[in-house]
Amino acid sequence: MRLQLYGTGKNGLQMVKLAWNYHCHTNYTDGSNTVEQIAKYCDDRGIEEIAITEHVRKNLSYNFDNLLLDIERTNKLYKVQILSGIEAKILPAGSLDCSEEIKKKVDIIIGSVHGLNGMAEREAYEMLAESDCTIIGHPQFFSNKFINSLVTTGKVVELSSRYEQSDEMLLAFKDAGLLFSIGLDSHTLGDFNDFGKMEDLIKRLGLQEQLWRYAP
Repeated sequence: MRLQLYGTGKNGLQMVKLAWNYHCHTNYTDGSNTVEQIAKYCDDRGIEEIAITEHVRKNLSYNFDNLLLDIERTNKLYKVQILSGIEAKILPAGSLDCSEEIKKKVDIIIGSVHGLNGMAEREAYEMLAESDCTIIGHPQFFSNKFINSLVTTGKVVELSSRYEQSDEMLLAFKDAGLLFSIGLDSHTLGDFNDFGKMEDLIKRLGLQEQLWRYAP
């Protein structure tokens, strides 16, 4: 789904206001805050929609169903819409490090390269493009083959405020017609302050017509 955010103000300049973040971590793994603390913080600041995309492995160290219940309960208490999601790394065999059961329970699947585990960077990203994720998490590599795979498989690429992403890469994604997901990769409440950085990047590179919002 495409969403145009920019409007023309009185001074003729294009303006943008982001109100969603599709990459959040909680204290179920390496985040600092509970689901409810994040929701309250978002409500107080007019943030409309977030996705809790917790780290997963095929063998989990926490109860994922408890996290889903936490999201469901908190959704009834606050205005912010909380989507369920996961972030899983690509494995050398070409699959995501996540059980099929958990994949079926969530709205959003972020696939990321977290360590190469003996793979070449090119190989890891090309396999990630062919995996069953929704979003390519914080990409830091591009090639024609990788981009062509993203277009063919309909993947969304993440605009990250935590990881360095070159203008050259983001413009190559833009020219290919790919859509961009807003991912602050939030681990603390303070990470939500990175919205301004993202808004500046979107305006500078002219990505306003290729921003993605979740639609079931």
